[in-house]
Amino acid sequence: MTDADPVVVELTIAAPAAEVWRALRDPAELRRWHGWDYDQLDAEIRAIYLDDVTADAEALTLDTHGGGRFELEPAGERKTVVRLTRAAPAGAASWDGIYDEVNEGWTTFLQQLRCYLERHRGRERRSAKVERPAALPAGEPWFRSQHQEGVVTAEGALVIRARGHSVLNAWATDAETFAALAARLG
Repeated sequence: MTDADPVVVELTIAAPAAEVWRALRDPAELRRWHGWDYDQLDAEIRAIYLDDVTADAEALTLDTHGGGRFELEPAGERKTVVRLTRAAPAGAASWDGIYDEVNEGWTTFLQQLRCYLERHRGRERRSAKVERPAALPAGEPWFRSQHQEGVVTAEGALVIRARGHSVLNAWATDAETFAALAARLG
């Protein structure tokens, strides 16, 4: 990774940099927003964020050595800009016009992080991935990118529709409510 690597995802989170940093470093916090529920989630979290990474708490940078480099920039007392950079593919100066599953995964994950920190901090999450792009339920528009969009439902759940799949994230939700939300996705 070099300082000239292109930005893959950049967003502002309404949370202090110290809280965003903790959400990137603490395994319990990571579980509340990263990915979706499946048997290997803890191993995935460990591999991406904890093992064989270079973390600089003072500079607020986390280099995952291949997956991307996180840079946190405080933007006042209660906001943090999060940037994820990745080296462009061989022969390309940027990611412009290139569809990449890893980049799209980072878009999903960082939007989940933003929703967790802004609306559900400290709450446990239930989540599921549906292996098709489901119709989005009614809700508050959360984000829209070239290949994804997300809404927050009346129950506070974040539903993200991406190319080929959808992801449901529901914090502080009982099993019955989660099942009803998942049923809406089919």
